[in-house]
Amino acid sequence: MAVKYRGQVLVPFSKRREREAEEAIRQSDVWAEDMPMELIDSMKVCFQLKHNGLRLKEMPKVVREHRPFVEVALEENGLAIAFASEDLQADRELMETALRRTGEALELLEAFQADEEIVLWAVQTSGTCLRFAAEELRRDPDLCLEAVRQNWEAIEYCHPTLYSDWDFMKQAIGSSWRCLSFAHPDLCNDKEVVRIALRHLKSERALRQHWLAMAQASAAVRKQRDLVEEALRCGSWQVLLHADATLQDDRDLLRWALQRSGFALSCASARLRDDEELVFQAVRSQPLALEHASERLRDREDLVFPAVQMDRCALEHATDRLRGDFDFVMRCVQCNGMVSEFASEALRANEEIMSAAVKQDWRAVNFAPPALQSHLQSKQT
Repeated sequence: MAVKYRGQVLVPFSKRREREAEEAIRQSDVWAEDMPMELIDSMKVCFQLKHNGLRLKEMPKVVREHRPFVEVALEENGLAIAFASEDLQADRELMETALRRTGEALELLEAFQADEEIVLWAVQTSGTCLRFAAEELRRDPDLCLEAVRQNWEAIEYCHPTLYSDWDFMKQAIGSSWRCLSFAHPDLCNDKEVVRIALRHLKSERALRQHWLAMAQASAAVRKQRDLVEEALRCGSWQVLLHADATLQDDRDLLRWALQRSGFALSCASARLRDDEELVFQAVRSQPLALEHASERLRDREDLVFPAVQMDRCALEHATDRLRGDFDFVMRCVQCNGMVSEFASEALRANEEIMSAAVKQDWRAVNFAPPALQSHLQSKQT
């Protein structure tokens, strides 16, 4: 809350000092290009460069030639090397400082884009800086692996000849399964290469997503039961989404997948979606998996009612017959009035059904037609 004294807002002393410092940073002195070092305020120059290294561009020539000032600028932003004198731009120690701070500075150092050591400094900071390297370095598997390990997206800037190099792609895919999408089709047909991608579990996020590597595999590899089984044991039930249709119809594989998530039913064949044991297992785990059951089972009260008890939205996936069945819907709304949202239009206009729903949860009144809403609200008052 602002405090005023004689019409002015009082600002704490600490805040005033912060504002004064910010104002000093924003101040843009007019620097003469040929200003001598004797007239340079060293403290102010360092202060400004520490907050914005790119202000080196506005400084006099003597500042851009002065190594300590340039070092201060590079510590804040490596791109400031573009404004240093030519002699300092060629200083390898300063280049390393710049590239360790901002890998993208390599784009400004055109004369050194074929220098392996300098490019290595850049890609270790930002892997995608590989795009600024000379073509011969983008053919170097060791350098490219350094870039890919820092950021898997650097694989895009490797020379295409590396995409068919088994040893290189094996290590790249071991770093990130996403690199498989750049592999030569012959490698995507290699069971061991795909296995490496499916085993990539460096983080929790990878554990959730590495199954997508199967989407890059060839049709022949997707038929490999042992490969799919291994991925399922690692917890990736979604691997069945990209498995061959014959494996999606494998009862044992689906049972393992359902132990991980009831939603694995979405990967099943039409035959298994009509398997009572498997569907009941799926719905007990995830009531909304009812959506993927066969129409015959979605018409079973003994399957739908327990699902609705766990999640009211499950009624949305029941058959039209059940959603319009008076007795069944009455049982549901007596357990949870909000289930009425998914009842048939005729039952949502039925006073007896909606009265029972509103009695259980007054918010259910919102799902009744306007005329019935007014009647139900008047009964409540």
